[in-house]
Amino acid sequence: MNIKLADSWLREHLNSKASPQEIAKYLSLSGPSVESLKRVRVDWVYDIEVTTNRVDMVSVRGIAREAAAILPRFGIEASLAKIPFTPPQRGNMKMPIEIKNDRRLIGRIMAVAISNFENWETPEWMVKRLRLSGVRSLTLPVDITNYVMLETGHPTHIFDLDKLGKKLVVRESKKGEVFVGLDGRKYSLPQGAIVFEDGTGRITDLPGILGAKNSVLTKDSKNALFFIENTDPVRIRRTSMKLAIRTLAATMNEKGVDPRLAELAMIRGVEMFAKLAGGTVSSNMVDIYPAPKAIKTITLEHGFINERMGLKIPKLEINKILTALEFTVSWRGQKLSVTPPSFRAQDVEIPEDIVEEVARIWGYQNIPPKLMGGALPEIPHEKGEFALEGSIREKLVLLRGVEVYTQSLVGEKDSKSLELKNPLGADSKYLRTTLGPSLTAAANENLREKKFHLFEIANVYLRRRGRLPEEKMMLAGIFAGYNIREAKGVLATLGKHVAESIEQIDNYLFYEVPVGELKDILKPKLYAPIPKYPPQVEDITFKFASRPRAGEVLSSIANTKLVGEAELRYIYKKAYTFRIYYQHPDKTLTNSEVEKIRTGIINVVTGDFGGELA
Repeated sequence: MNIKLADSWLREHLNSKASPQEIAKYLSLSGPSVESLKRVRVDWVYDIEVTTNRVDMVSVRGIAREAAAILPRFGIEASLAKIPFTPPQRGNMKMPIEIKNDRRLIGRIMAVAISNFENWETPEWMVKRLRLSGVRSLTLPVDITNYVMLETGHPTHIFDLDKLGKKLVVRESKKGEVFVGLDGRKYSLPQGAIVFEDGTGRITDLPGILGAKNSVLTKDSKNALFFIENTDPVRIRRTSMKLAIRTLAATMNEKGVDPRLAELAMIRGVEMFAKLAGGTVSSNMVDIYPAPKAIKTITLEHGFINERMGLKIPKLEINKILTALEFTVSWRGQKLSVTPPSFRAQDVEIPEDIVEEVARIWGYQNIPPKLMGGALPEIPHEKGEFALEGSIREKLVLLRGVEVYTQSLVGEKDSKSLELKNPLGADSKYLRTTLGPSLTAAANENLREKKFHLFEIANVYLRRRGRLPEEKMMLAGIFAGYNIREAKGVLATLGKHVAESIEQIDNYLFYEVPVGELKDILKPKLYAPIPKYPPQVEDITFKFASRPRAGEVLSSIANTKLVGEAELRYIYKKAYTFRIYYQHPDKTLTNSEVEKIRTGIINVVTGDFGGELA
């Protein structure tokens, strides 16, 4: 996911004289990728891509933490600013609403009542920062919750306390329950979504995703409940996708926000409600945290890091890198024990994760490149059937053929088909005995193309009495938009018998031959030396009363003595033009010698094939 944040906001959490351009450059080298940096009036805005496993960086504080660890590696002084937030004074009143949690659904809840808001106008500096972050300003209380979320990395919410009733019960939704969101839309909830209700069945919130219309805070409200919950990320993801509600809070919560960030978000939120809205804390602070998760300590050897990185990094440098990232580090000889901070507990779990952290902050660009040692491996040469199949593919692809892969199971049978005992469906009940139906279906799916040639090399399955079926490798192909001569010309590269096997099926030209019959194409080719003497070349056109077998005519001409090469060049109605190359290996033919050869060719074509010189 991508986040946007203003440089002026980042500087409140990052002590550094680095320019915005330097921050963008060096963050991208060792941390989150800064996809763009834009000047907006007197400020700069970073557009940063954050990978799914690093939800701790989806905040101003998280990016500042990364920058404070990375910039010094490039010779730029930087440190993470101390949190300037002041813990709030506790109220005297007991929390006026009973909160009943389900620890399977929410791991931690923090809440406090705030009363007597004096101001509802959001200051311009906050409006600007929210807007630059892609968040629309609404009312001051709502803006504060969004601001705290973007700054600390933990979503927060504000309710009208008096609209919630006497209870706030955390439970699973029933399938089909109706929830009306802040946007006024009605949502039919799936089974198992996390909801808040008031004890009577009335849903007052879809926590972690979207607030409810019936508990929204307005200017007429007198008492508010500032609320922070740490929800089950799997349920949040499932519900958010099911209902197509993709709020920033939902996107963050589905990735597993650190529950310990709730304290920082609570302190910051209450402080801002007091300073900006004039609100006062009117209750004790509720903190329901039944089962804090223990953070795993990872043990590894110094040599493990060096071996994986391919260079020796001093223990002191490893210490500096990990402590800058707020890891707790201790050494016992060459053995290193590392405890990640709570906000990294989800994605740092094994020794390789520690190596990755050291490597990226050290700088991948600082790891010296080293060419592979030893002799280059020999390219394996295909043998037997694989070589034959490879040669067939190469020839047909060069002639604009497109290879396809179709299913071996078909829905239609013939007299030789074998039926499966447990087919997956009606369209996959039989083992195919020919590639024809599969190729025809593939051709029908590509009719948007006017001219194409598809081919497939695959097994067919032939019945054998009392035995498993014979798996026979076949080559089959289908032409669309080709005339018979063009198709035969393509297949002639594989063998004359292949070209002659072509037949018409509906609007297609189809051929199918056993791959084993094409072994001749693997025989070494015989090459003749280039003739010393040039040929005489001429075109001769014959007219035929009926359609001739042009291949036989061409073969007859080509086999004439002192004809080096012959080819069919043009066909117009009943006229066929052949290009003939007259050539003697030891001399240049004279005109009279060529005339004798020509006369012989004309006599054969007119006498044997019924042609007439045009």
